[in-house]
Amino acid sequence: MTRYQNLRKYAERDPEVECVWAPVKHYLEPDPFAYLPGSLRSRAIVMREAAPVMGQAKILDAIMFHAFEPYVLSVLKYGKTQKPLIVWSQDNPPFSGRQVEPEYGGVHKRSVWRKRLRYLFDNWCLGRTGIFVAWSQWAGNILVKECGVPPDKVSMIHVGVDLELWPFLPQKTSLRPQILFVGGDFERKGGDLLLKVYREHFSAKADLHLVTKQPPAMLAPGVSVYTDLSANDPRLRRLYAQADLFVLPTRADVSSIVALEAMATGRAVISTRMGGIPDIVCDGETGLLIDPGDETALATAMRTLLFDPTRCQQMGIAGRAVLERDFSAAVCVPRILRAMKQAVDAA
Repeated sequence: MTRYQNLRKYAERDPEVECVWAPVKHYLEPDPFAYLPGSLRSRAIVMREAAPVMGQAKILDAIMFHAFEPYVLSVLKYGKTQKPLIVWSQDNPPFSGRQVEPEYGGVHKRSVWRKRLRYLFDNWCLGRTGIFVAWSQWAGNILVKECGVPPDKVSMIHVGVDLELWPFLPQKTSLRPQILFVGGDFERKGGDLLLKVYREHFSAKADLHLVTKQPPAMLAPGVSVYTDLSANDPRLRRLYAQADLFVLPTRADVSSIVALEAMATGRAVISTRMGGIPDIVCDGETGLLIDPGDETALATAMRTLLFDPTRCQQMGIAGRAVLERDFSAAVCVPRILRAMKQAVDAA
């Protein structure tokens, strides 16, 4: 939803395009598909939410997808035509078995033959897709080098952060450092590992703020939990502003908008060498990167930055500069639209 809000705000400032939007939230209230089993119910909800775009597909010049089910349907219906141009914009490329596998939605639990069939189907869809907007160099390289997508069909452009909403806020030195974690899926994002390290090493020295939809039942003293914050929420921005350090020890991620938001605010980031995160966080310059699941490395990295406010501030300033140069939505969204316009004109 953050991506959608940022994309829509700046796309609608372009007088050359007229946009139709179908935000996919993955839930409906009331839920008309409650009688269906889990996977079918989820797919039915996505298709219902995608209807405002799918119903006008024939009159659109291009459709950008970030939801798998309507993307596949459009590939099947329009993959051999030049209109609408199908644009696939996802943060996770097909899993070929040769790259780090993000453990999304039980993908890692599939049998070998199911993974192979899914990879072959994904590649068949790629061959019928007009252009690709990858969120990172990591994802773009997999599309080109492992999936055989022509390089001229791939643009590595993250949608970016809305810097009109996320100003740089100089860090204030506090007697008791404030640590911030933001991750809806608590365990996948490494929240349980962070909580364990905090309990064992930092509970007497710092406060921990957890923004998540899945908080654990047992919390240590000094831990605060926030479960009702939405995309670009003013309360979320205040939490970033009061933080001394942002920590996201994620086990499975291929891009990270929350790390970008932390950098936009001017906060040093600790995260993992997972997927496209090294394309965002420069280890040693804008933050520190560790291997996923490495408890000792996480404790060391937190100790290194928590008690060195000068280095944290320097990393925060460097991170903001990276955001303004490479990840501002005001710059990235026009680049995405330019790539789509050029592809439509060529078709």
